[in-house]
Amino acid sequence: MRNWLILFILFFSPLSFGEDKTTLYDFRYWSAPDHTRIVIDKDEDTLFNIQSSDDYVIISFDDAEVLSETFSNIFFKDNRIQKVRIKREKTTIKLIVHISKKFKLKHFTLNPNSKYKHHRLVVDVLDLEKKVTKKVTKTDSPPSLRNQKIILVDAGHGGEDSGAVGKNKSLEKNVNLAIAKKLVAIINQNKDFKAVLSRSGDYYVPLTKRLTIAQQQKASMFISIHADSVESISAKGASVYMLSEKGNNSKLAKQLEASQNLVDQFGGVETVIDNDQFLKNILTDYSRKDKEKQSFELAQEIIAQLDKIGPIHKKIPQKANFVVLKSPSIPSVLVETAFISNPTQEKRLTNKKQQQKIAQSIYKGIVNFYQKLD
Repeated sequence: MRNWLILFILFFSPLSFGEDKTTLYDFRYWSAPDHTRIVIDKDEDTLFNIQSSDDYVIISFDDAEVLSETFSNIFFKDNRIQKVRIKREKTTIKLIVHISKKFKLKHFTLNPNSKYKHHRLVVDVLDLEKKVTKKVTKTDSPPSLRNQKIILVDAGHGGEDSGAVGKNKSLEKNVNLAIAKKLVAIINQNKDFKAVLSRSGDYYVPLTKRLTIAQQQKASMFISIHADSVESISAKGASVYMLSEKGNNSKLAKQLEASQNLVDQFGGVETVIDNDQFLKNILTDYSRKDKEKQSFELAQEIIAQLDKIGPIHKKIPQKANFVVLKSPSIPSVLVETAFISNPTQEKRLTNKKQQQKIAQSIYKGIVNFYQKLD
């Protein structure tokens, strides 16, 4: 406590403030399984430098000041970051981040958007992949595992991207993850299925990476969980979307496309689809009409089950050009579970029992789809 007070006095004494200084407004950290993201809100013209050694990273800012109300946000630790220190050398502020694992760095800057009013410096501390060499032995998998259907359950948004915010300040990203986790737990009780989450915590996964995860997991189905939001607080009910490269002419669908496809607003590492050969291949595969038909049928089954537990906003599957639905040749749908902008539905979405009911209904829709497919 004494050391913290000394730091506080040092950084916020009158001598440390100058008219020509730029400002570091805030500091945020997000822990993912394979990386920790550091986000620093700053002025557009803030000069910075990033250096790294085997076990630390130094992020330096020239002629900068820190706000007293966000000073404590600098200090953080997780299973990757041991501690963060701050040091001033003349007019330079240095953040010294001590790392406990072998790592590599990526960094980029992001412009202000509808959720963040300041420019942002993003530094990703990524785990180095360990090269594992092991003797490969051919083993036969049990028949039940060979026939297992793998389902990628995608919890929309995460980390810096909160998604929609309810009238009572509930965050869509938290609702999505809670329902997705419950859905995965229910699915994995069935030995014929295996469910995998695209994200298991509060961190951002780029949209294209969610598709890559589905491919790596050899998924046979992609379910993305979201919650609707509009200006009107009276809108209510669930909807299920499937891919349409042409998009949808409805006002709500266009609004959803704009909010869901923010590929460069939070990740900073998204690849533009037109220049991405992987996604070009996905789009070529997806042109197969049988997969489009299957997505429609899957959406129908999920809507039928959600209709049993609450209001439905759209009784038939909707179409939209969502990047996250461009999964490789597998039925893919995006479930808007309810309107988080409606205070009554927001209360339902944040209730654990209601989340369980929603997850159970989606599961029943999945089961019914596969039964008819067989």
